[in-house]
Amino acid sequence: MGTKSGRGFLYLLILFFLCAAPCHGDALFIHDYKIREYLVGEKEAELAIAYTDEGMFIDKNTRYTGTWMKRFFGKVEENRETTHFLLKKNQICEIDWYGDKIIVFPFAKLSHVTLIKKPKKETEELEEFLKARYRVSEPRFSINSFPEKEKINHYLCQRAEASLRLETRDVKKNAMSVTLVNQKVWVSDEVPGFDEYDDFHKKLGKRTGLDAQRLGSLSFLLRYWKGSLDPIRESLKDIRGYPVKSILTVEGQYTKDTDKDSPTTHSFEIKEELMQLREVLLNKSDKSRFEAPADFRVVNATP
Repeated sequence: MGTKSGRGFLYLLILFFLCAAPCHGDALFIHDYKIREYLVGEKEAELAIAYTDEGMFIDKNTRYTGTWMKRFFGKVEENRETTHFLLKKNQICEIDWYGDKIIVFPFAKLSHVTLIKKPKKETEELEEFLKARYRVSEPRFSINSFPEKEKINHYLCQRAEASLRLETRDVKKNAMSVTLVNQKVWVSDEVPGFDEYDDFHKKLGKRTGLDAQRLGSLSFLLRYWKGSLDPIRESLKDIRGYPVKSILTVEGQYTKDTDKDSPTTHSFEIKEELMQLREVLLNKSDKSRFEAPADFRVVNATP
């Protein structure tokens, strides 16, 4: 079930043959990644992230292993996403493995990955409609870090748990939708290559205007937090280290007849993600993992 552009979980990248110098990884992190999603089912992935003096290089190979997906495709469907963030060029590029092309765009577009802008009039009309029908409550965020250390994959880790509650009321239908996002993460600054990881994310934050803490250990959860990080910044500062293990769950709740004495609530699991660091390689990055064929065409993203 490969997405044609690969836009989604990873954002995007630039090819080795576009670079002036070869990519030799200062630090290469390899993770095992398991996902269970509502309707889609189970997926397994290998996620490789390399940090060099040029930037960050990401490659994610996903296998859709769920029974329903295997019946639908008649086999285990696979998908690949590869992304490069080049600091010196201020560019992000994506290898579109299914379109035989490379999409290149500037850091300025990082927070607008779809590169699609609706006409102003259409946007204003939509906003007015949403305001009239829906009431969105302030997000409720909590985070706790625990002083006791736990050993994960030979690394002494600090554990933290965070939760986010998002609530929207449908005035017309007298209904309420709630999304509950929870993440447990184990981080360690003892992981080899942590300095390269930390340095890159700070630089990327400065270049793009994105908050560096949004790109760190709790990035999975914070993708659901759309506002400023100021209210939770102090709590985030207590969590320092490379994410050795992360468990993310997203649960949905839909309540109807909220105007009655006995409303009905239906709960369902939207997603569960488990990511764990398998190994770290220093100065041993496999270039072929991140390369695209030389005949792929280069396409500049539309402003």
